[in-house]
Amino acid sequence: MQRVLLLVSCVAGCVVAAPASQGHEDTAATPIPILMDERIPIDQYGGYGFRIQTGNDMTWVEKAEASGPKNEVTRTGQYRFVHPDGTVHLLTYTAGVNGFQPISDMLPTPHPLEPWHLEQIAFAEKQRAEAAAREEAHGEN
Repeated sequence: MQRVLLLVSCVAGCVVAAPASQGHEDTAATPIPILMDERIPIDQYGGYGFRIQTGNDMTWVEKAEASGPKNEVTRTGQYRFVHPDGTVHLLTYTAGVNGFQPISDMLPTPHPLEPWHLEQIAFAEKQRAEAAAREEAHGEN
């Protein structure tokens, strides 16, 4: 009898603790149409290109070309989309031997240096050079 009571208590606890059903909700996302999909196949040097535009106002354009004596591939491109608040995000980039170099109004930027910052940097460089000269002079004696 105690076992039956324990089993009924456990089942009742599980039923009470279970989340309430909210009914059947359709969680399938609405497909976004692709309006443009143009591609330039990869060539023998690694160059390629593409241009994509979707129905939700997103675009992505990229082009890669091999250049230089070592045929290093450099990619240039840009992508654009609209944030939920309506802000347009546009980023232009170059990627190659110097790394990924993005340009966008949406990227964080460092604060500009004040004149006294520059003076302190120059003063520190001067002190560093003087200390190196003193060490060199002591090493020659």
